Amino acid sequence: MTIFLKKFGWIFLGIFLQFKFNVLYGIVFLENLNFHDRSYFVKMKMTPTNESLRILTIETTVHHSLGSNYFANVYIPNGFNVLNQDIYPAAEPIEGYKSYKMDMKRKYRDVLSRKDFLIVPSDQGNIPLIPVVIRFENLDQMLHKDNTYQLASSKRNIILQGPEITEAKYKQQWGM
Repeated sequence: MTIFLKKFGWIFLGIFLQFKFNVLYGIVFLENLNFHDRSYFVKMKMTPTNESLRILTIETTVHHSLGSNYFANVYIPNGFNVLNQDIYPAAEPIEGYKSYKMDMKRKYRDVLSRKDFLIVPSDQGNIPLIPVVIRFENLDQMLHKDNTYQLASSKRNIILQGPEITEAKYKQQWGM
């Protein structure tokens, strides 16, 4: 009986240490892994203002995330200037786009961000439909890339095309 209790104690200690001294974290982690798909949501909305200035609101969500380090980068086409955000030079460059960092914050099982971009067309000409690219990454790899939403400009009037919200689902895996 004592041999069984010693082995059980070592196994329990290993599980306890693996889940960062927090049993609740371990239970939530295993429950997410076994019963929930990982979903990526992107929501964009454009609010018109005076002249050709527009407010582009972007919300990103990683639902039922297992990892702690999620990053989302927004790539806006070069034909548009963003007035209130700095370009994020550490993001992987995409030709014809400027990158901007979304500030992802963990809230229980989700990782959320919301940011407003003040955009204007950079020239007087018409700009055809060009997708806005959003890349979800962690420290190791790119997890999801969304290019559903498209921006266009006609006579300095910016148009956003796309659904109200987009969703992509993936099965949970270790290391994601």
